[in-house]
Amino acid sequence: MIPRGGVALEREWVADQADVFSSVAGLDALLVGPATTEDLVGFLLAAVRFDLPTVFVPAGTRPFDIVPHALGLASSDIVPAEVVVEIARSGEPRPSGLIDNFSLANALRAGVAAGGGPELLVHLAALAREAGVSGFDQMIRVLAPETLEVAPEWLREHNGPALLSSLGDTLHDVPTVTGNLKENLPPAPPPPDEHARLAFVRARASGAEAVCRVRQGIAEVAGECHVFGSEEDAIAGVRGGEVGEGTMLVVGGCGPRGGPGLLRLDRLERSLGEANLDVAVLTDGLAPWDATGTWISLFTPEGTEGGVISLLRDGDTIRIDLTEGRIRTGVSASELKNREPTRFSDRADTRYAARYARTALPALEGAGFD
Repeated sequence: MIPRGGVALEREWVADQADVFSSVAGLDALLVGPATTEDLVGFLLAAVRFDLPTVFVPAGTRPFDIVPHALGLASSDIVPAEVVVEIARSGEPRPSGLIDNFSLANALRAGVAAGGGPELLVHLAALAREAGVSGFDQMIRVLAPETLEVAPEWLREHNGPALLSSLGDTLHDVPTVTGNLKENLPPAPPPPDEHARLAFVRARASGAEAVCRVRQGIAEVAGECHVFGSEEDAIAGVRGGEVGEGTMLVVGGCGPRGGPGLLRLDRLERSLGEANLDVAVLTDGLAPWDATGTWISLFTPEGTEGGVISLLRDGDTIRIDLTEGRIRTGVSASELKNREPTRFSDRADTRYAARYARTALPALEGAGFD
C-alpha cells in the first residue's frame, strides 16, 4: 500500500518497490508501461539504480510522457517488445549510458514544452541526482525559462516526436535504445505560438524562491494574503466565502517535508473553479497540471522548515514581478524576522512517510531522500 502523501513520496515508494523486485527477480532487461506519472518517474529512478537494459512505453497522454523519448529510453518507430529483446541479447544500451547532461537537457526542454510545469523540474532534478549528473540546478534555471510551452491543441495535432523535432538545434542528438535520436524523428511541423512559460521568482532579502507558470500577457501578480495551513483549510475557506477577488491565496505545509512528499493541490483548483474565483495561489506545494489561474508554487524554503511562507499573515501584501523575477512584500524584513513561524501538523501516517519527512530534500533539488 502506497503511503499517503504527495507526488514525490509516491515516486520514491515506487522506485524502492521496483528496486527490491528487480534485485530478487534475476531480470535481463525491462519493458515498462507505467500507469501514472509517479510510476513513470519511480521506474526511471529504479532503472538507474539497477542499470538493466530498459525500454519505456509511456501512455503518451501526459506532459511527462515525452521524457523517456527525450532521454533515449523509448522507441517511437519500432515495436517496443522487439527493441527490448534486442537490447537484452546485446546488453546495451543501459540507462547509465543514456542519462547524462545532454539527454537531461533534452528532457527538460521537451517536458517544459509539453506542459510539464514545475512538477517536471522536481522529478528531473531527482533523476539527475540519482544518475550522478551535476549542475542540473543551474540547468533548470537557464533552460526552463527560455523554453516556451506549446498549446495542448498543437501537441495533440502533431504528437511527441514532432514536438522533439520542433526543438531544432537546441535538441541534442543523443544515443537511444534504437539508434540516435534525431535520425528517427519526423520533419519539424509549423512552430507553435507561445502558450505559457515558466518563471523563477526570488525574494532579494531572504533568498526565498518559487516557480510560476506564466500565461501570455501576464507581467505581475499582486494581492492581499489570506493564509491557510493546509489544502483542506484553504478549500473550506473558498467554500465558506472567505476568499474574494484580489486575494493572494497562501497555502503552506504542502512541501516535501510538510506534505509529506510535495502535495499537488488538485482539489483546491477544483474548488476555485466551482466558486468561479480567479485568484493567485502561492504555495510550497505544487500547482495542478491543468491549472488555469496563476499559481506560484514550490516556494522554498518550505513552510515546515520555517521559510518565508510560514511567516506570512492575513492582510500582508505580496507583489510578484514576473518580468524581473522578484517577490516583494509590504512587510519589513525586521518584522518578518520577529514573527514566529507557523507550526504545521505532522501528516506522516507510516514509518516510511515519517522517514521521508525527516530527510526530504527541497523541491528544486528533487524532493527525494537525502
